[in-house]
Amino acid sequence: MNQPAPDNHDPLPPPGKLIATAEVISLAEHAAKRAEKLGTVIAGLEAGIARRGEEAAASAAAAGFSPEDQRSAAAKLAAKARADVVNNSEDARWGYIREVNAASEAVALTATLYASPQAVLARAGLGTPERSHLQQQLEGSGTVELKNMAALAVATNNKVLGAAIMSVVDRMPRRDRPLSTAELADRLVGEETRAVQAAITNIKLAAQAAINLNREFTAGKVRPLDRVKLALNKKDAN
Repeated sequence: MNQPAPDNHDPLPPPGKLIATAEVISLAEHAAKRAEKLGTVIAGLEAGIARRGEEAAASAAAAGFSPEDQRSAAAKLAAKARADVVNNSEDARWGYIREVNAASEAVALTATLYASPQAVLARAGLGTPERSHLQQQLEGSGTVELKNMAALAVATNNKVLGAAIMSVVDRMPRRDRPLSTAELADRLVGEETRAVQAAITNIKLAAQAAINLNREFTAGKVRPLDRVKLALNKKDAN
């Protein structure tokens, strides 16, 4: 029985690297395709195992054995074929699994830094002269001025200005804050944050799907609890 051969793929970013939004989304698509490819490979292996069982049953029938004996012969040969195929295809299957897991590990830092729109906006222009200058200008600004500057930041999609405003406002006593920095961050980077969070979730789901597929294949039986957990996680992600 022919065994699948690992195919070439682009190198993944190393763990601990902050990945750009477009790259995270692309990585999610890549991980989903690799998990899907693993499913296709396993389906082909399952079909080969089933054929071996059918051949054994047909041979037993041709030899005049009873239907019960035919089923027994099919089950025994299928079990032996599964053991052989599981062993022979291990490197190829784990190649896909390692690749999807690597994608999940690669976005670990990004997941932390994209925990909320405020966390994302806080980094905009951090350490640059532009942001430092804006913060100096905004220090001591009144309620009306801060509100107007926030409106300007949203209207012009100026994330660095928004980050400077958020930094100033967040240092003020809560009762004196003229605006919600959470709302400001959501207006400026909320869409980007949610896109990254969704992509990271999809990568994690692809990794779990790949593990589940492999477990069922090696065991030769469905694992209902794993399927339910994955389905619930997918539902929560939507």
